[in-house]
Amino acid sequence: MNDLECPQCGAVRIVKNGHAHTGKQRYLCRTCGHQFTLEPVWHRISAETIALVDRLLTERISHRGICRVPGVSRSWFPLHLKALARVVPHELDRSTSTPKKA
Repeated sequence: MNDLECPQCGAVRIVKNGHAHTGKQRYLCRTCGHQFTLEPVWHRISAETIALVDRLLTERISHRGICRVPGVSRSWFPLHLKALARVVPHELDRSTSTPKKA
């Protein structure tokens, strides 16, 4: 349809497939089943916003509250927590702990 090619397989069997939440037209490749939007817009979260989220995590604030203050989405927040769990050591080193007195 109008010289469109699938970005995944390069096929030309493309049909319209509704609209994205932004209002842009969605397309479907009939060959491989890939769904796509022409010229998608990616909203990157700045380093300052990520630093603010990390600082808010040290406070006793709910996760919804943390998302609300800097304006990040609630679907991004668990992904950020998973990334933090991979980077930040979260297990205690038991060899340095002092033994309890009897």
